[in-house]
Amino acid sequence: MNLSLIAVGAVMGLRLLLFKLGRPPEGADFMLVHFLAIVTVVFFTGQRLLNADARTTFPDLMREGFKSAAVYAVIYGLFLLAYYHWVEPAHFTTRVNDMVARGIADGQPETVIRPRLEKFFTPFNYASMTFFALLLAGGFNALAVGLLHHKMLRKLRR
Repeated sequence: MNLSLIAVGAVMGLRLLLFKLGRPPEGADFMLVHFLAIVTVVFFTGQRLLNADARTTFPDLMREGFKSAAVYAVIYGLFLLAYYHWVEPAHFTTRVNDMVARGIADGQPETVIRPRLEKFFTPFNYASMTFFALLLAGGFNALAVGLLHHKMLRKLRR
């Protein structure tokens, strides 16, 4: 759990630093950072369990890895809500205006596309999609890293 807090704090700090430098990450550009953070959190959670008890079962390795990844996903999802409400509140307005301009250039009426885009591109939707994507990535990582610990790394400890 502590590792999850440290990792999510570092990722949040990196995002704020990039914003401060005028290079806020756009869309899925930041997902590699999340993926590496989740892999690290899940791996070292499993390592900690095996260090405490070398007979730790595969379900325990998976469950603890997923719990750590879920803590990361929840905290980062909440951070995104706050980030787009207070740090970068004009982000979605700008994004919607750009997309509406492209839609109008393609011949679509603004009265049709603007309400749809404004309904979809909100801080809550973005934070929710990111949360579920991180949760899904955490589940797959917990499975893969749990298998790695259970089948291979446990044998290296003997």
